[in-house]
Parts: sequence; structure tokens; C-alpha cells
Amino acid sequence: MDKYKNMQLFCTVVEKGSFAKAAKTIGVTPAIVGRRIADLENELGLVLLNRTTRSMQLTPGGKDYYQGVKRIVEDIDRLEDSLSSDHQNNPSGLIRLSAPDGLGPFLIQAISIFRANYSNIRFDLILSNAQTNLIKEEVDLTFRLSFDLQDSSYIATKLGSTTFSLYASPKYLAIKGIPTHFSELEHHDCIHMGSNRYGDVWNLQVDGKNVTYRQQWAMVVSSTGALIQALQNGMGIGAVPTIFAREQVSQSQLIELSGLASFPEVGIYGMYPTRKHMPYRMTLFLNFLKEWFKTNIV
Repeated sequence: MDKYKNMQLFCTVVEKGSFAKAAKTIGVTPAIVGRRIADLENELGLVLLNRTTRSMQLTPGGKDYYQGVKRIVEDIDRLEDSLSSDHQNNPSGLIRLSAPDGLGPFLIQAISIFRANYSNIRFDLILSNAQTNLIKEEVDLTFRLSFDLQDSSYIATKLGSTTFSLYASPKYLAIKGIPTHFSELEHHDCIHMGSNRYGDVWNLQVDGKNVTYRQQWAMVVSSTGALIQALQNGMGIGAVPTIFAREQVSQSQLIELSGLASFPEVGIYGMYPTRKHMPYRMTLFLNFLKEWFKTNIV
């Protein structure tokens, strides 16, 4: 039996969690799966899995072997995918994306336009403000808004930029008044976006100086949608990326409080694990996004 096929099967067994589930995936019997894994172990002279009738667990050596083999299998799959003439002419397959929830509407619009030309390319879009481990979570491309991109473990492509600003609703300002100086924020209800890597503070510039600002927040929320909804409901003042608030501003649902403070530019990045053997569908989508962001993100 071809060793590479057994390596693929071993990865499937680990990821599915049992011989039976792996057998169902590839269309053979559990007994055949067991024999092929045993053949692989005999060839290696190494026990990869401790298994009983009820459970299965990777040995320390099996864990190391899986991590190495998984990379090999993925590299070969990407290489074959990138060289396939059929795929070049009729690109297909799945692209897994993760992004901050605020970017969701923009990406859905972009994907809709992209799929009008490449209908066989499918997408799995995960909207989360948490940091994403691309390898562990098997994500092809993640998006990040960052003042200072420092993560060097991934390849990053800058797609655009935005900045933050302070916003409140006409309803809130009619009751509480419009602050005219940064110091007056202490007398206002402020709402903070809690799920970000910069912590429980606003990083901004006041009178040319960098300021780290915090107060006893009136409310902390974990999503951009919830933050904007709270501001629209008149619950306080919040710091929001300008691209996420522009629709509400244009409809007079939110008012930008200019002149109180300014924020550094925020880069919008697409990040992916490696350039090596990138699937053709990913190359197509990344090139499309670079052009799309130029005309749709300001």
C-alpha cells in the first residue's frame, strides 16, 4: 500500500477521532483502516496510537508524526491544486475566512461580487473578534485591523486603512450635551469595545500627545454590531472605526465628535500562513480583494 496514502489516512483517523469515522469518510471498513495504520506503524517501528475497544489516543511519537505528516500532506495538496490546469481554467474549492464582525458586511459584498465570476469557489466566513490561529483552526485567510502589526508568524498583505473616531447619537447628545474638550469625557457615559488586543483603554492623541484613556465604562461589549447599536440607542459615546460607522453617520443616526481627540491610522490586513503552494483560488481571491478594497474602503 502506498505510504503517502497511509499518511493521508493517519491524518484522517486523528482528525475524525476513530477508525470507524475515518473508514466512513474514505469508504472502506474499519478493519481495513486498522490494518493500514498497523502497516504504517510497522514500517516506522513506532506505535502511533494507543487504542482500545472504546478509546484511541495519540502517543507522544504519534503526535509529533501527525504534526509533520499534516504539513507534508497539505503542501502536496496545495502544490497539485496550484498546478492543475483544470483548476486554473475552472477554479473551485473552499476558502475558509475569519474576520472581525465589523468587516462582515464588507466581505459578504466582496464575496458576492467575486462569486458572480467564480461560482465554484465556496466560502466559510467566521466572524469573530478573537485572535485566530490559522494553522490550528484551518483558516486560509484572516483579516485584522491593527495600529502596529507585529505578528511575524504569518504573511500579511495590507488591503487598506481606516481610523477611529468618537461617536454618539443625537438623542444622547441632546440629553447630555456635546463635549467640547477631551477632559469633558469624564462626565459622559462611554462604551468600550472589550474584545480587542489593546486592552481596557482607548489609545488616542490629544493636543499632539499620545494618551491612554480609560474610565469606569458605562458598558463593555464584545462586538462591533453591539457597540454601534448601543450608541444608536443613546447609551453613550464610543470609539468606532470610521468605515464601520459611515452608514449610520450618513443616515444621521450617529454624530462624529470631531476635535476632541484623534487616533492613529489603522491598517486593514489580510493574513495567511504561507506563500508556498498557495491554491490558485486563494491567489484569485487575494488579487480581487486588493482591488476591491481600493474602491470600497476609505
